[in-house]
Amino acid sequence: MDVKERRRCRLAVRQPRASYYAWKKEEVEKVLDLLRRSSSEGVPVIVEGRKDEAALRKLAVSGRVLCLKARRGSRLDFVEQLDGFDRVIVLTDFDREGRELRDWLYHELSRLGVKTDDTLWRRVKALSRSDVRSVEELPSFIRALEARAMGRRL
Repeated sequence: MDVKERRRCRLAVRQPRASYYAWKKEEVEKVLDLLRRSSSEGVPVIVEGRKDEAALRKLAVSGRVLCLKARRGSRLDFVEQLDGFDRVIVLTDFDREGRELRDWLYHELSRLGVKTDDTLWRRVKALSRSDVRSVEELPSFIRALEARAMGRRL
């Protein structure tokens, strides 16, 4: 085996197969379908900022999306506005600050008797691992998965 053949074999081993990315894209789409369905049923989605809201709109989430940081007033005022809902979906960023906000929202909303659903946050985080740090990166992450599933590299 000459040098070129060995290099080609090493590259083939190192590059993940397109089927893995196709599976990952399908799983992310399942999560997004669940988010779209819940949102259209009237369950509000809480995100951190306006860019996160715009990213969800690009992903065809049509229901009520509430921006935590884009509002005037304190966080407690924001939480008090959610008192009338039975359930909310928390989709904060995946960095340390986003995790802290998610935990704080869970605690405060539970105190008010509002069910806080963060399963979608957990599933997206598990699927994206370190590829996505914020909600606003989700559309480009999905485009990258589509390209890799077809065997192309971005």
